[in-house]
Amino acid sequence: MPSAPWSTVQLAEFLEVFELLEMLDGVNMTRIAVDRVAAALDAEVVALLIDETVVRCLGFPADAVPVKLLRNAAEVRFSILQVPGIGEVHSVSAAVSTAGCTMVVLRAGNPFDKEEETLVRSMARALGLAMTATDRLTESRMLAERLAERQYLSDRLAQIQKSISHRAPLQEVMDSITEGAAELLGADVVGLRIVGIGEGERPIASLTGYPEEGLDQFRSIPLGQGFSGRAFIEGKLVSTEDFSATATELGADPQELIEAAMAAPVHHDGRIVGVINVASREVGHVFTPAQEEILLRLADHASLAVTDAAAIHALRDSLEGERFKASHDALTALPNRTTVLEMIEFELDHTARGVPLSVLYIDVDRFKLLNDMYGHSFGDRVLIEVASRLRSAVREEDLVGRLAGDEFVVVAPGISAEDAEALAQRVTYQMTQPLVIDGRGTQLSVSVGVAESAAGLSSEELLGNADVAMYRAKTSGRDCVVCYDVQMRDEMFKRADLEQEISLGLKAGEFVPFFQPSMNLETGKVHSLEALVRWNHPTRGQLAPDAFLELAEETGLIVEIDKSVLDESCRQVAGWTRFNPDLTISVNLSVRHFAHPEIVDFVAETLAKYRLHGSRLWLEITESMVMANDAMTLEILRSLRSLGVRFMVDDFGTGYSSLVYLKRYPIGALKIDREFVDGLGSDLEDEAIVTAIIRLADALGHEVIAEGVETEAQQEWLVQSGCIYAQGFLFSKAISADATEALLSPAVTVENGLL
Repeated sequence: MPSAPWSTVQLAEFLEVFELLEMLDGVNMTRIAVDRVAAALDAEVVALLIDETVVRCLGFPADAVPVKLLRNAAEVRFSILQVPGIGEVHSVSAAVSTAGCTMVVLRAGNPFDKEEETLVRSMARALGLAMTATDRLTESRMLAERLAERQYLSDRLAQIQKSISHRAPLQEVMDSITEGAAELLGADVVGLRIVGIGEGERPIASLTGYPEEGLDQFRSIPLGQGFSGRAFIEGKLVSTEDFSATATELGADPQELIEAAMAAPVHHDGRIVGVINVASREVGHVFTPAQEEILLRLADHASLAVTDAAAIHALRDSLEGERFKASHDALTALPNRTTVLEMIEFELDHTARGVPLSVLYIDVDRFKLLNDMYGHSFGDRVLIEVASRLRSAVREEDLVGRLAGDEFVVVAPGISAEDAEALAQRVTYQMTQPLVIDGRGTQLSVSVGVAESAAGLSSEELLGNADVAMYRAKTSGRDCVVCYDVQMRDEMFKRADLEQEISLGLKAGEFVPFFQPSMNLETGKVHSLEALVRWNHPTRGQLAPDAFLELAEETGLIVEIDKSVLDESCRQVAGWTRFNPDLTISVNLSVRHFAHPEIVDFVAETLAKYRLHGSRLWLEITESMVMANDAMTLEILRSLRSLGVRFMVDDFGTGYSSLVYLKRYPIGALKIDREFVDGLGSDLEDEAIVTAIIRLADALGHEVIAEGVETEAQQEWLVQSGCIYAQGFLFSKAISADATEALLSPAVTVENGLL
C-alpha cells in the first residue's frame, strides 16, 4: 500500500493532539497546536488572532509582538512581509472558526506551496472544531458541577420524600428535615415545631445543633413569639442578619452566639401549623436567595409530611393497619388495583346522577429497558418518583393509584374527558422534567389514555377503555395523550394478534435475513454483506421491518428476532467462504438486545457452532446505543472484541460523534449516513462533511463505507475522494440468501459497477 502523502501524515499527527480533549484546556490546546503547526511547516512565527487581538504567538517575545503586522497578514491569504529581526518572510493565513479567529504562519525562505496551504487550512479547521468541542466540554463540566449540587439537594429531598411516602412516623420525618437543613444550608442550629397534629395539642419538635436538654424549652415556647413568630404570623419567609437582637426562642446564652437566621412557615389544610428556622453563628453571615429557596422547599416538605400525617391519623381512625396494607401498594404507598376499582365503582354511583367521571391510564415509556440496563433497584426509585410526580400534577380530589409494574391510574371525579385530557397533559409535562438518580440523568416520559364514564359501564370496563386508549398513545409515538373511542378496541385486538403472529413466526422460522452487498469500488467485487431482517408471513407475504419492529421492540420479542438473524447470517457466511475466504457480514442489534445480559455468550456460541472466526462478524452500533449506558456498553464491547468481533458505527455523522468516542470504544469502521451521500456531486456542505469523515477514518485507520449510493455520479465522487467501499441500490437491493449465493458465485460478473 503506498505511503500517505506528507500533508496527510502531518494532519494526522496534528489531530492526535485533539484525541486528548478531555485532558486539555483551551490554553494548553492552542499552545500545543501552535507548536505543532510551526514544526510541521518549519515556520518562524505562528500566531492566533481573534478579531484584532493576538491571543497566542510563537516566534516573538511576549512584550515585542508586532500586532499590526500580524493583523495585516491575517487579512490576506498570501503576502510577503518585512519582519524586524527576521527579514523577508512569506505568510499564509486561514480561518480557525466562524468566531473571528484566524491562524497566521510566517516563514523565511521558500514560499508556501499548494499542499502546504491546504495543510494550514486543514489544521486551522481542525483547531476550530477542537476549540469548539473544548468549550462545550468545559460547559458540560460546569453543568455537571451544577447538576451535582442540584443532585445533592434532590437526593436529600428524595430521602425526605421517601420517608413521607412510606408513611414514616411524623417525628422521624421532622428529624430528617432538620438534619437535611443543617447539611444543605450549612446551618449551626435548625429547629422545627408543629402543633395540632395527632392526639392532644402537644407540639412536635425537632432540634439540630443544640443541646438535647434544650428541646423541651424549645417545644414550650409559643409559635407566635420571637423572631420565628414573624414567619408564623406573617405567613412568609423572614430573614435577619442580627438574630440576637430579635430572638428569644433559644434562651439567653446560646442566642448571643447566633448572628443570622431564617424562618419559614409550615402549612396544613390552609392554615399555618408550624415554623422551621435555621441559624448561623458565623460573624457577618448572610443567607443567599438560593438558600432561602431551599428552606422554602424544606418547609413545603414539612407541610406535606404534616398533611400526610393528618391523613394517616384520619385513615387509621377508620381502617385497621392490615386493611391499609391490603389496599395500598408497598413500594409507592399508592392505592392498589382493588382499591382503585372500588373508588371507580363508588364514583360511578354519582355518574348516574349526571356527574361526570374520567379515568387516566398511565404507562411509563420504555420502563423495561431502564430495568434491564440499570437494575431493578434503579427502576424502583423511578417508580417512586413517578408516583410523587403524579401526586403533584393532579387535583386534590383526584385519586392516584398503582395498578401493577409501571402502570398507574388517576381517578378524576367531576370532569369530562375534555378536561381530563388537559389534566393528562399536565401529567406528561411533569414527567418530562429532569430526573437524576445516583448521579445518572434519566429522561422520563409517559403514555396516557383517557376514558370517560358512560351509562351501563362497570369499573373494569371503564378502566379497560382507558387502557385501550393508552396503547393507542404508545403506538402513536409515546409521550402523548389519547382519548378513548370505540374503534380503538378493534385496533388493540389487531395489535395483540400481531404480537401473537410474531411469536408464532419466530417458532416457525419465518424471520430471515436478506443481504445487501457492500462493494469495493476499485475492484468492482463484493467486499462485505449487511444482514437485514425480513418476515416471510404465511398470508401477507414478505414484510419489511417497519411492519413489525416497533411492536417487537416494545414487547421484547426483538431479542429473539435479533438472535434468529444473527444465527442464520453466521451460518450463511460460513458456507460462502468457498467463494470469498475474506467475506464478512455485518448485523444490526437493537438497543434492547445490546442490554441483554446473555449477548456475549450467545455470540460466542454462534461463532463456535459454525466455526466462524469472530473477525468475519461486524456488529453495527449507533451513537445513541453507546451513549445510553456508557459503562455497560464499554464492558460488552470489550468482551465481544475479545472474541474477534468488530464494530462499525452506523449512520455516522447524524448524532453526537466525537474523537473521544472513537478513541474510547473499539470501533473499526464508520458508515457514512445516506443523508450526506445524497448530496454528493451537488451539495458542497455534504461533500465537505463526507470528505472530513473519509480523512478522519483514514487518519484513525478505520474502514469507511458510504451507504445509500444510488447514482454513478455519487460513485465517481467517492472514488475520487478516496472512499473505496459503498453500498446502495446502484449496486443491489437487499436480496435473499439464494440470490446472494448466486451473486457471490464466480460465474457472476460485474459490469459498469452494477450487479
